[in-house]
Amino acid sequence: MDNHNKRPLGDMRKYLIIATYTVVLYLLLTNLNTVKNFLYELSGLLNPVILGIAIAYVLNILLKQFEERIFKPLNRRNHPLWNRFRRPVSLLLTYVTTFLIFILLAWFILPQLFTSLSMLMNVIPSSMESVKLWIENLAANAPVDSDILQKIALNWNEIMQKAAEWMVNIIPYVLTFTKDFTASLFNVIMGIMLSVYLLLSKENIIRIFKKLLYAYLPKQKADKTLEVGTITNKAFSGFIAGQLTEAAILGGLCFVGMTLFSFPYALLISVIVGVTSVIPIFGAYIGTIPSAFIILMIDPPKAFWFVIFILVLQQIEGNIIYPKVVGNSIGLSGVWVLAALLIGGSLFGLMGMLLGIPAFAVIYTLVRTMTNKRLDKRKIKIE
Repeated sequence: MDNHNKRPLGDMRKYLIIATYTVVLYLLLTNLNTVKNFLYELSGLLNPVILGIAIAYVLNILLKQFEERIFKPLNRRNHPLWNRFRRPVSLLLTYVTTFLIFILLAWFILPQLFTSLSMLMNVIPSSMESVKLWIENLAANAPVDSDILQKIALNWNEIMQKAAEWMVNIIPYVLTFTKDFTASLFNVIMGIMLSVYLLLSKENIIRIFKKLLYAYLPKQKADKTLEVGTITNKAFSGFIAGQLTEAAILGGLCFVGMTLFSFPYALLISVIVGVTSVIPIFGAYIGTIPSAFIILMIDPPKAFWFVIFILVLQQIEGNIIYPKVVGNSIGLSGVWVLAALLIGGSLFGLMGMLLGIPAFAVIYTLVRTMTNKRLDKRKIKIE
């Protein structure tokens, strides 16, 4: 009798939980903009904390390289003194290496970037006239109807005028960005300090979270939460490391190729292509647009060959570099990567494009694991 009474109560509780989840999901989907605005406001308040966690998460990839690979011979000796100082030494080398990379980039690249931008701003007026003459000479020798060429020329003049206005109008935005960057310096310093603490005591922090999980959740759910956390960490850390490595390789190859083919502003454009290639798939193409425009101002025929060069380089990157460096760490095929990129970008903009792929990789892994378990349970095998 008691079991008979408990069963309907258990079923009612189960249905109540499902109904609650359904209502919450419906409210989230129907108020997606409100949820996004709330998350943005919350992230603004917790900016130093979020920044510190992000810095620690990225630098942890380099920290593990020092601890597990570079110092592997010392770890085998199992010396008590080394075991005590291994983390501080590795952490110090991690931050020193990171700061040296930024200093070298600033020392070698920034002066040339500013020089290139200054020269570019000075030559734009004369370059626009040269481009116009080049178009007119091409139109005179091309076997095309003169009315069509006249329309193209008129449209081209309007495009060049709009482009010049855009480059002038962008200066206030650059100043605003500089001001915001300076105002955020305190958050950056606090984030770096927090990241040092997080990396020094990451095992202790993980242990605290495990205690909380097993104290307030059933063991099965706590185990499942840890499993999801492990999969998430593997996907995101592998993606970040692979994407940064791939961007550095692509930027370096772009610089070498542009130097060999004598393209102008090789360093400036290589930096643009390298930075934008952090965005998967479309990044290098996004960087090609302003880069081709810069070359067009200086040498119009070379702008065409530059686009061809980037297309070839992108094919090499997409078919050889990306699958080797990033693809294996993500575990997604090209179709799923593209779908994750488009969905993440449409929902959360640039941040969605950057984090959509590893997030989708986590969901894909979980769904695949659950699906395979259910098929095995039902003894169904699908070829």
